[in-house]
Amino acid sequence: MASLHIKNFGPIVDSSKIKLTSLMVLIGRQSAGKSTFMKVLCYCRWIEKKIMVSTDDILNQYTHYSRFVKELKQFHRLNDEYFMEDTELMYDGDNITIEYTGVNGNAKIVRKKSFAEKRYNTKLSYIPAERNLISAIQNVDKTYKATERDVLFNFIYEWDEAKTPYTSEYPFKLSATGGFSYVNKSGADILVGEDGTETPAFFASSGMQSVMPLDVMTNYITERVGQNASLSMHEYNEIGKTDNDHSYRRLEYQSAQLFIEEPEQNLYPESQKLVMMNLVRSLKKALANGSERSMAVVTTHSPYVMSVVNVLLTAAIVCEKGLEQSVIEKDCILPSKAISGYFIDKNGEFQNIMDKEVPMLSGNDLDGVSDWVDESISKLNKILFA
Repeated sequence: MASLHIKNFGPIVDSSKIKLTSLMVLIGRQSAGKSTFMKVLCYCRWIEKKIMVSTDDILNQYTHYSRFVKELKQFHRLNDEYFMEDTELMYDGDNITIEYTGVNGNAKIVRKKSFAEKRYNTKLSYIPAERNLISAIQNVDKTYKATERDVLFNFIYEWDEAKTPYTSEYPFKLSATGGFSYVNKSGADILVGEDGTETPAFFASSGMQSVMPLDVMTNYITERVGQNASLSMHEYNEIGKTDNDHSYRRLEYQSAQLFIEEPEQNLYPESQKLVMMNLVRSLKKALANGSERSMAVVTTHSPYVMSVVNVLLTAAIVCEKGLEQSVIEKDCILPSKAISGYFIDKNGEFQNIMDKEVPMLSGNDLDGVSDWVDESISKLNKILFA
């Protein structure tokens, strides 16, 4: 099982060795390190994908001239303050390992012994909290011009690819309440109501501007599993020559990997539930269509998101015990071991929040305000009704 261990990097003091599961939930206060961990993980998975797919010696390029750390800083917009003399990034992937220490050194990247026959292609996407920019800013693809390719520029670029299939003939029904569907009309993002009313995404509510790219991107990325990968004709030919027995693993996407910031953004609780159910449904379909494990990493501040995950976790346990249930659709149920959760405390350390006895993900650290509400109401009522 792949894992990532981060020490003394930005706000993260020690993540401990985090084993990757199909669905991972990260919670914690603002600036605790949730997105920091996810960005490093996404970057390492992306480096691994490049090395697995490439017919050239890409590995050697990322172990010289500080390229590994330079591209990490540039793409995920991390400044020098994240890196310290005792920084350690230790990634144990499916087919490679990456070790990085210090400030401006080089990464040590090693292929595993089974690399040649086990390498594969995967489809990745980082869905940032700023995703509603594609709707809130008209012609954002022309307005946002990064001097170098960063995570926002990349998301805008991916959005143009992801929305292509969802035309008027093939609308995509969004998961949020309201019955809206997404349609790409000659490049314009349109929301279509149940009565057929069309609204440009620019004029939609902030909630719809948030859920539209999240839903569409999630569906598009996971639907790519089992389909032909985006490769040039030269790459197809080279892979066929050098890897005949296992070439299909690189010519077709074998998994999907999603990294999602705050899926609850601007959404009513019912819509938060629907978004998470749609995510897990899409993830399960990808797991069934690929030979490698698909995964989704989610950062959240929402107790509703946590509650939905716990409902799905309980449903999984019911099914694993051989008991019948009709509460949760089976296409939304992952194996219980495929779900994990972590809380990043104020000291920058990770805590596993899976209660193995129940089992459920503990939301106590996320919903501490409820205790304050109960205590304050009790004290005020004593004064009011003394």
